[in-house]
Amino acid sequence: MKIKKGVTTLLIIIISARGLRADKLINKITEPIRDPKKAVSTWFDYNPQIETGEKKNYNILPLFVSSPERGQGLGIKYAQESLFAKKDVIRVQAVQTAKNKSSFELKYEFPPEMIHRFGGEFQASFENYTKFYYGLGNKSQKEDESEYTPEFTSVRLPLLYGITDRVSFGVSLNYENWNILSTGNKGILPSELSGLIGKDGSRLYTTSLLMRWDNRDSKTDPTKGVFLEGDYEYSKKFTGSETDFKRTTLEARGFYPMFWKESHVMGVRLYLDYKSGDVPFYHLPELGGIYFNRGLFEGRFRDNLAITGNWEYRFRIHQRLHWAFFVDGGNVYHDFHEIQFIKAKLTGGTGMRYYVPPGNLLMARVDGGYSTEGFLVYLTFDQPF
Repeated sequence: MKIKKGVTTLLIIIISARGLRADKLINKITEPIRDPKKAVSTWFDYNPQIETGEKKNYNILPLFVSSPERGQGLGIKYAQESLFAKKDVIRVQAVQTAKNKSSFELKYEFPPEMIHRFGGEFQASFENYTKFYYGLGNKSQKEDESEYTPEFTSVRLPLLYGITDRVSFGVSLNYENWNILSTGNKGILPSELSGLIGKDGSRLYTTSLLMRWDNRDSKTDPTKGVFLEGDYEYSKKFTGSETDFKRTTLEARGFYPMFWKESHVMGVRLYLDYKSGDVPFYHLPELGGIYFNRGLFEGRFRDNLAITGNWEYRFRIHQRLHWAFFVDGGNVYHDFHEIQFIKAKLTGGTGMRYYVPPGNLLMARVDGGYSTEGFLVYLTFDQPF
């Protein structure tokens, strides 16, 4: 009940921040359509005043979310550009599911030119969704499925210095707190739990070294350009963490116009995630879910090393309405010497993306992913990459 009141309060705060009365907003939504052409334009064309900067770029969106892992839920999401400075972005999201699980997220991005070429992000999140465990390694079995429910709080503060308009480097200070609220009595987890690191939860204070290259023409709807990022993260007990481990992630994204048109784009992502040391089992690299290997349950495979890739053909039906066909592939390994790309786990599918008016900061995504273990449908509100 407290969570539901919190979502309602958040909606009222956002409406008030925009200077809108609730009755005026409702009247606007329920207003009869007198000009069909203008009505269609509102929902499918980008607002030229927002495109030219005459009006602020913002979105407010009631949410209905759905995924096989988390079930269905309701919530709200708000995003606004140029809140305190040009091109900074704030995003706020709250979700409550029918399974009485919830998540909250606040993210503020400020560009390098905001403070003498220093920029970065502030991220804070909370969730208590039920997750799944199938054992370690790439040969884990579907019938070994187990449930566990962690309560997860995270604060992340990446600080970046812009060397050029494309290249930046910096550090990130990170805090995570994991509490294991419950574990199921079915599957493989009850027999393995006593030997797993992090079985009683963990508190982590980590530091990351970051390097980025980014020349994409848009962060929300890229049609060309490349994004590269390297991240080296370490957790040490002397900083207050309860475990010692190291993490290396490498990510490359490329976007290439097809048929000499920006309305047809091939998007490619390659991602490597490697952790060594005393890594809590819920912190290990994994496959499955709404971002990696759609068509597999989130956490379906996990181990010390994950190497994955996404290939998407995206095309515009209209300015706001897009479609995509995708193939995801990847696998997990205990170490680098075990890598065999010929045994990659492949999934594929298709989905619709719709940029919600009046701005272009929020997108509704419906993806259907197929694997050898079945067909899964996701309704979410972010690009996969």
